[in-house]
Amino acid sequence: MGSRRFRLLALPAILFVAVSGTVLTLALLHPAKPEAKTGTVSGATTPAARGQALFADKCAACHETGVGPDLNGASVSIEDARTQIQNGGGGMPANLVQGQELEDVLAYLQTILG
Repeated sequence: MGSRRFRLLALPAILFVAVSGTVLTLALLHPAKPEAKTGTVSGATTPAARGQALFADKCAACHETGVGPDLNGASVSIEDARTQIQNGGGGMPANLVQGQELEDVLAYLQTILG
């Protein structure tokens, strides 16, 4: 009878420890963490790579869903893009990115604009 009672107590305790350890490990590693939310990508060292991550985080929700214009191949100059980002207009709020983030987004836009 003592062996059965031990199993009834030990098995849930072992499962609890195993599941808790797995959950803690996954939380610490955070493998599903969206890197773009911080505006950077691990290993992204070029302005265009950082800009791509920023674009995905701050711009793609509109520019890749039809809310805003599709910028792939668009005939927009970088200076016009800079002005639009800084001033906003037509539903786009002003200054979604500023400073170095603005420069990084513009570097990315240079790779996709026509």
